[in-house]
Formats: sequence, structure tokens, C-alpha cells
Amino acid sequence: AEHQGRIKRLSPKQTNEDAALQTIKFEQFPLPDFEFYAIVSVPEAVAEAMANVPTLIDHALSSNPTTLKAEERSIFDEQIQKLQQQYQQQQPQQQSQPQIVQQQSNAATTQPSTNQGITDFNSLYQNMDVSILMQEPTLILAIAVILEMILPLGKRFKLDGLMNVFIGLGRKVNRPGISDTQRAFAGFLLPTLILFFLLFLVTTLDVISGFDAIIALVVMVLVLELKFPQDRSILVYRALHEGFKDKAKDLLSTMVLRETNMLSPMGIAKAASESAILRIFSGWFAVMVWYLMLGIEGAVMMQTVNVLSRCYNYKLRGNYQFGRMIFRMQQILLFIPALVLMLCLLCSKSPWRHFITAKQAFSNYPAAVSGMVLGAVGGALNISLGGPRYYQGYLMRLPSVGGEHSPDEQSILYSMRKIRMCGLILLVFAIIIDLNF
Repeated sequence: AEHQGRIKRLSPKQTNEDAALQTIKFEQFPLPDFEFYAIVSVPEAVAEAMANVPTLIDHALSSNPTTLKAEERSIFDEQIQKLQQQYQQQQPQQQSQPQIVQQQSNAATTQPSTNQGITDFNSLYQNMDVSILMQEPTLILAIAVILEMILPLGKRFKLDGLMNVFIGLGRKVNRPGISDTQRAFAGFLLPTLILFFLLFLVTTLDVISGFDAIIALVVMVLVLELKFPQDRSILVYRALHEGFKDKAKDLLSTMVLRETNMLSPMGIAKAASESAILRIFSGWFAVMVWYLMLGIEGAVMMQTVNVLSRCYNYKLRGNYQFGRMIFRMQQILLFIPALVLMLCLLCSKSPWRHFITAKQAFSNYPAAVSGMVLGAVGGALNISLGGPRYYQGYLMRLPSVGGEHSPDEQSILYSMRKIRMCGLILLVFAIIIDLNF
């Protein structure tokens, strides 16, 4: 017996006649609450028992003061007929006699069969519940987060693996000698075409495959990016902690665009902390937020913009006009996740300080939303972020944001863990809301 695949409770029960019966309570059944008795004393008795289901229901309802309306009874009869037809189609050759236990001693002889019948029912509903749970987007996201953290997938299997393709396309349209207007137009058209192509590909695959849950799981594992920045931050911390300054610089250079050869230990710690915050926030936290809002299309959109923003970063020489459009697009898409992050940071030791530091950074930092994120996390940890840095030999002075203390090697781990904690808080709350509403 099934209604919308939702079973509230399934447990054995003995009736006054001392027969081994099964009590099933339905959730969201279109009838008043009642107990539905179905004989499962032995598997051979099920076929004959199906013919007596209406009689058993009448007997069960006779002790219930609630009177069924005509419309409700009609709905119930349709459910019973459908159940009988399904069983007869599955076992057309089965002929049996009902075996209902009359005495306590006889009940002992049929106990193994009873247990077998109950086990079969439990297995059936357990399998059904798993299939239902896999339709919940938040549970798919939770599984994808776990798989992305444990699977040794290289960058070439993710969107980052397309960076060389994107950079090559950018060189073809952002050629030397063209005007600033042409660069700006090319910087708008090329990312737009790439973005629409990937969204069309994902949407088409999702529609025609017929396996929405599997497609969503695979796409999210390939799109989420937590493992690389998390592991690289830990390696930078270890190298810095053990005194291998040059090794820490080399590891850091794979995470940032700035020059790292002139950084002091404090500068390495600050750059690694900033990189951990921004990379995990944009490539993991923001991707989860957009997935919860728009599904896998939203997640692919957010991560594609992140990758394109690194490929066409406006801070690099020759990309100022070409990369401004994708930079603005990224800041717009990060705004809603940044607001969600502010709420998650309420679980910090100083739950209100990050609002003040985030507001100041939003007003003063060139990249307003990125500055707000750095200011919020820096304020929550009370470490100072921002400041001057070199890009391809050019000095860029950025305002200091966040807290008061200069970061040290421990700040790298604290920053990575803080932003990761916010993502896990978001995931837990999303699962609770999704399963209860």
C-alpha cells in the first residue's frame, strides 16, 4: 500500500483476534486518520487477503468514530482496486488460502514466515524512501560536497580545465592594436557566448537524459571547488610554518595573480588568507547559493563566470578594458551569496563586528563585493587584509579591510576554516528547510 511514496510508520501489531497483522499509518492520506490492517502472516496468504481488504478496512473503521464521506470513500476504493490490480498482475499464477492464526501456539509456528513478510515490506519501503530522498536538491548538494572533497579529481576534469581554451579565444578577439571600444565589446560578447553555450549544453543534457538526480550530482561534483584551495592553503601554511619561505611562495603563486617573490612571511600569510577566502567563497559557497536558487544552471553560471574572471582578469596587462565586463558580472552574481555569508557569520564569536567591517570595505574597496567578503571574514577573525600588491611589475595600492591584527601563518587556516564553516552552516539549514517545507 502506498500513497505518494510517504510512509510515516511501519511496525508489527497484534489484534484482538491474536492474528499477526501489519499496521501502516499514512502521512498526507486524503482521508481522516485511521489504521489500515493488512494480513502478512505468511507470504502465501497475501493473494487471498487482497480480496478481503475492503472487509478488513470496514472492520478497522468500525472502531473509529470518524465517518467517511462519500467522496472520500470513493477515493479510498480506487486506491484499493489499484492495489489489487497491481498485485494480480505481478503474481497471476499464485493461488493460496489465507492462514490466520487462531491461537497463540499456532502463531509461533508461522512466526518465521511473518518475519519474512515484514522484512520484505520493510525492504520495499526503505528502497522507496531512498529514491524519494534522491529527488531532494539539498541532499544531492550534500552528497556532491562530500564527493568533491574526497575524490582525487584534477583541475583538468573541472571547468578550470577549460582555462587554456578560454585564454586562447580571448587572445583571438583581444588583439593588440584594436581600440578600447572594440576591446570592451569583445569583452562583453565572448564571455556571453561562452556562458550561453555551457548553459545550453547543461540544460539540454538535463532535459533529455531522464536522470535528473544523477546529472545534477555529476555536474555539481565537477563544478564545486573546495578541495584545491583548501589543500593548497594547508600546504602553504605547512611550508611557512616549517620555515620554507621560497616553497610557500611557489605554492602561493598557483593561487593568486599577484607577484609573490617579494613577499615577507606576513605578506605570504595575508595573500594566502585572502586567496583562501575569495576562492572558497566564489568557487564553493556562492556556487551552492546559486544552485539552491536556480539549480545546476545557476551553479554552472556562477562557476563559469569565476573561471572567465580569472582568465580575463582586468588587473593583467592588456585586459583592463577587455576584462571589465566579466569583472562586473562576477561582482553582481556574488552580491546575494555575500549577503547570505553575512548571516552565516552570525555564528562567530563577535556576531556583529563583521557587519561594520564589511560595510566599510564595501564603500572603500575597488571590488565592492569582494571587499565586503574580505572585510566580513577579516572582521570576524580580527585580522587585517588588503593593502599594496604587485601585478606584472605594477604596484596597486588597495585599502586595508577587516580587523586590526596583522595575519600570521595560523591566519591561513583560520580563514579557510571560517569560510568553510559558513558553507556547512548554509548546507545544514538548507537541508532542514527543504525536508520540512
